[in-house]
Amino acid sequence: MTVIDLPIIDFGAYLDPSSTAEQRQAIDHAIDKACRQFGVFHLINHGIPQELCNKVNARARQFFDLSFEEKRKHRVGSDIRGYWCPTDTSNAHNIPCEGIAFYPPVNYCSNGLSPDIDPASPEARLPTTPDVLGGQNSWPSDEFRAQIEEYLEHILPLKDRLFSSIAASLGLGDASQKRMHKTAPHVSFNGYKALTKAQMEEGEHNLAAHIDPGCIAILTQDSDSVSLQIQDKDGKWCGVKPIPGSFIINIGGALSRLTGGQYVDVLHRVIHRSEKPRISIVVFINPLFDITIEPFTECAEKADPAKIVLKTYGEFYLNQDSE
Repeated sequence: MTVIDLPIIDFGAYLDPSSTAEQRQAIDHAIDKACRQFGVFHLINHGIPQELCNKVNARARQFFDLSFEEKRKHRVGSDIRGYWCPTDTSNAHNIPCEGIAFYPPVNYCSNGLSPDIDPASPEARLPTTPDVLGGQNSWPSDEFRAQIEEYLEHILPLKDRLFSSIAASLGLGDASQKRMHKTAPHVSFNGYKALTKAQMEEGEHNLAAHIDPGCIAILTQDSDSVSLQIQDKDGKWCGVKPIPGSFIINIGGALSRLTGGQYVDVLHRVIHRSEKPRISIVVFINPLFDITIEPFTECAEKADPAKIVLKTYGEFYLNQDSE
């Protein structure tokens, strides 16, 4: 397996009030180049405390160490929320991939908010119609929820800074930036166990090849094994070596379409061979369901016709198989 040499981008100047415009522009250029060439890159000096990342990782491992019977209590009848695993109880001792995920309430048009409701009211947290994504979040504990909310308090400002960098490179005006920033976080805790020799000989994988549907994914992982793989422009699968303390940032289908195909939405998968279980924590930044994902005005002239989608993100997400 070839290990791909992905860009390693130092984001420190975006956190330093004394940095110069030239230093930030250098970061903008590096991110823009990585998004066009690879659709994925490593981010270092991102400002998220390593202690917090370690705590969130430990919380995830604590959950995955529970019995299958305990974990399955958090199934909620949703493909995007609650506990999931591609197995039945007879194979519960050797689950190649499992996860628990959290996504805000959403309905087809208004993301769970009635147009005349006060966003600060308790009722604003509830879906106003049956949620098209199924059941609501199931929190293993109050402490688990508090840990995620603390993590998001750090991740979401990082997302804003990344979007500001991307907007600067693309020359986005106020209207396009406003559309870009209307997002919802989808948090996913994923656990992977080593595939058996027989499974690998049969070409099986922990997580099938896919493209994330949203804008970007911000991923951290605890394993030093080369388990994440991306497909390069020649169709060759390449391993991504983890860098301690870094985040992996990858581009999803929505941002690729918003840029008219200028940014690459990267196909990736997981094949985990190490005996040490792998934990990854991903915050997917997705457009709100009622946001259109046709190309930004500033990207329209260079748009790839194959990447032009005149739909809302909700329509795009719910009909991914037909894209």
